[in-house]
Amino acid sequence: MRVDERFKKGIELFNEEAFFECHEVIEGLWLETQDECKNLYKGVIQAAVALHHLRQGNLSGAKELFKTSSGYLGPYAPEALGLNVEKLLKDMKTCFKRLDPKSLPKLEFIKE
Repeated sequence: MRVDERFKKGIELFNEEAFFECHEVIEGLWLETQDECKNLYKGVIQAAVALHHLRQGNLSGAKELFKTSSGYLGPYAPEALGLNVEKLLKDMKTCFKRLDPKSLPKLEFIKE
């Protein structure tokens, strides 16, 4: 399946720690999607927003979105659309265990 350019841009923004912007870009794609990738996009959006809240000090909001994002992303592990979902889940879990906004995960493409 071809990877939409908006998803690639969202991944880039996520890795630049522009989490709100990542959310905005991928949300447009998510709203238009009616296939098996819809919840993948939602999981990445929620992961980005969770990290945004963590950085802002909103721990309860961050933890809640971390949980829901993990639920959406889990079925896509180990990879989907070339995204290393397994690594994202592992890195998010580590980040939220420490609650350390300095150890924010990066998204990794296995292939394109």
